[in-house]
Amino acid sequence: MKVGILSMQQITNYGSFLQAYGLKSIIEGLGHEVEFIDIVPGEQLSRYRIGRFHKFGLLWKRLFVKHPLRQLRCTLKLHKRFDKEFKPELGVGVGNNSHFDAVVIGSDEVFNIAQTTWFGFSTQLFGEDLNADKVLSYAGCFGATTLGILKELNVHNKIGGLLKQFSAISVRDENSANIVVELTGARPYLNVDPVIAYGFEKEIRLPEHKGRYMLVYTYPGRMNKPDEILAIKKYARSKGLRIISNANYFDWVDEVITPHPFEVLGYFLSAECIVTDTFHGAVMSLKYNKPFSVIVRGMNSNKLTYLLEQFGLKQRIVGNLSELATIMEQPVDYDSVNAIINVEKERTIEYLKDNLQ
Repeated sequence: MKVGILSMQQITNYGSFLQAYGLKSIIEGLGHEVEFIDIVPGEQLSRYRIGRFHKFGLLWKRLFVKHPLRQLRCTLKLHKRFDKEFKPELGVGVGNNSHFDAVVIGSDEVFNIAQTTWFGFSTQLFGEDLNADKVLSYAGCFGATTLGILKELNVHNKIGGLLKQFSAISVRDENSANIVVELTGARPYLNVDPVIAYGFEKEIRLPEHKGRYMLVYTYPGRMNKPDEILAIKKYARSKGLRIISNANYFDWVDEVITPHPFEVLGYFLSAECIVTDTFHGAVMSLKYNKPFSVIVRGMNSNKLTYLLEQFGLKQRIVGNLSELATIMEQPVDYDSVNAIINVEKERTIEYLKDNLQ
């Protein structure tokens, strides 16, 4: 069977790369031929329209830090490596987007329209105008989008009608599931992110670094508040740990790295502990059974909070930065976490096998 994947594979983001690679590998493991499909941009909705100076504003926001030029070098290096190395390796842009026996939409925030993006409200991400015999989703996510936002934008009926044409719908968090129920009347499947479902045993690359370190995993422009910096540094120093930041410059860390996505997995595996405020940062922390703490931000609270609840790890959320050390020292019942992971891996295979026949 020829299967197309419509996902966030064009985004310069380690989590986006790894989830796309993981889903592609799982489907290929079921004996199918897989190609990625590029997103066709849609309407720019009023509340999330890209203005004339949007890119300059985003650049200014990311450079309005203590060391803007160093942060800019980090960002440019990251984009260069993704464009020249990582995306071609993933297989982005090589598909001919011809007829597919099936198209899988997901994982990642493929249904999130409450954000300012270059592709806007692309109805293609909801299955419209795809040259395929059938369309399904896998672990799709509405992100910060709520049913109320969809109704305010008057797109809920359009999206509901498109979702009803899916042969199967799989999402990865309860907010997304509730939206699908309200719009279609049917309960979708709940599946884990492909980074959890796929093993990466053959791909993972261990870092050459020696010694013990804490990994700080975040995005540009975040984790720069004085209380966050103080709490992170204080705990790391109390444990004699170096602090390593992933593709994001901070003058308070010991080293900044811009590794291959498979090396990112290795850095998580080899870390003594992790501090993160991202979904995939939490995913890789629990995947490799690490002590970790999570700072939840507004834009990712729906999916990130549900992920932690699903694995019985909601206590890893840092409500007050003074609690960071206590949370780090609190042991995690990874026997229970790993049992859930094993069940979810089987459910992933079962869902894709049943719906890609």
